[in-house]
Amino acid sequence: MSEDIQRQALLKNFQKAGKMLKINESDLEEDQLGELPSITNSTRGNSSALKSKDSENNSGINERTQEEKNIPNWSNFFTNNETVTIPGRNFTFNTYFKVPKDLNADLKSIPIFLAHHGAGSTGLSFAPLAKTLEEELGSSFGFFSFDARGHGQSKPLDPSAVSYYLDDFIMDFVELIVWYNEKYLKSFDQSKLSLVLVGHSLGGSVCTNTFEHLPEYIRKKTIGVAMLDIVEEMAKFVLTKVDHFLAITPNVFGSVSEAIDWYQSHNYSKVKESAEISVPALFHKTKSGKIVRITNLASFKPYWDSWFNGLSAKFVSLPTSKLLILAGNDNLDKELIVGQMQGKYQLIVFQDSGHFIQEDVPRKCAISLVDFWRRSDNKNVAVKSNWGAASKNP
Repeated sequence: MSEDIQRQALLKNFQKAGKMLKINESDLEEDQLGELPSITNSTRGNSSALKSKDSENNSGINERTQEEKNIPNWSNFFTNNETVTIPGRNFTFNTYFKVPKDLNADLKSIPIFLAHHGAGSTGLSFAPLAKTLEEELGSSFGFFSFDARGHGQSKPLDPSAVSYYLDDFIMDFVELIVWYNEKYLKSFDQSKLSLVLVGHSLGGSVCTNTFEHLPEYIRKKTIGVAMLDIVEEMAKFVLTKVDHFLAITPNVFGSVSEAIDWYQSHNYSKVKESAEISVPALFHKTKSGKIVRITNLASFKPYWDSWFNGLSAKFVSLPTSKLLILAGNDNLDKELIVGQMQGKYQLIVFQDSGHFIQEDVPRKCAISLVDFWRRSDNKNVAVKSNWGAASKNP
């Protein structure tokens, strides 16, 4: 009897992992890319001075062809794209963001969403969400996203001294939040700012653990943490399947359009408009004109054990408001089930979304975050839900 139960549970986990990674045995094909630069372990340093500069074209593909010019770029979703050099973190980070503007004097709260993407993705994964939030809130909000270390256009200052432990991602995020706050939010009434950390997949773990590391003056303005499609138990299981996932996933495409079509046909992205902004950022162009994947997930393997340990318990016990949005409702682990029964966090499930919730159902995700902000922020007197509003967009 117990063996049957264990067998059923294992089978269920395999099915979940396959759904999350979109593994299909018929998709097996020869890897088209040689070895990418390896990642070297190192000790983690403290941050020091910050440097930044505006960037005109930091979205992954440079010198766009006419075909590529027909797809959107970062400026269709964000107002700013800057590179920020943090010597103490040994990285120059590529950032995308919006700053609140045209504020009504009677506005009691200004929401600032601070986002961290998952492994293998980039800051532009949040582009559809940022744009949809603008449709919901106008320009009276802030949104910050960036390419995490080892991803997108963020570059190490010393490639031989880089590590990818969870603590590395956390401290990078803390430093960038401080930079964004000091440079772009200082001019606003600080009593009106309401910060919400939003993390997808690995980014959910980063956000959950970042909260306690924020400087007190920023932490007291942080009203909540939202995790998108990440559960500790499932995440650990999925990591055991990454090698197979990498074996069946092409690393080289003939063009950006070919890559977008592949992601669409394999159901990685359910919305073409989202794929058109998120997929190109995953690649860089070679002299031959082909595009090559930037991030080598296999190189992160030595650090995986640090990414999700204790995540569910940590999330449930955070001393702030918490929101968990899932693409499917049957993968809560014990800590999350108990926490949900005790009313310690809000749970929302979107059955019509894939793993990339912020790309597949950006409007539903945006409405959920706006409602979460309003309910969590004691500066808001009345709570008005946007659910039920007619829209043709997901």
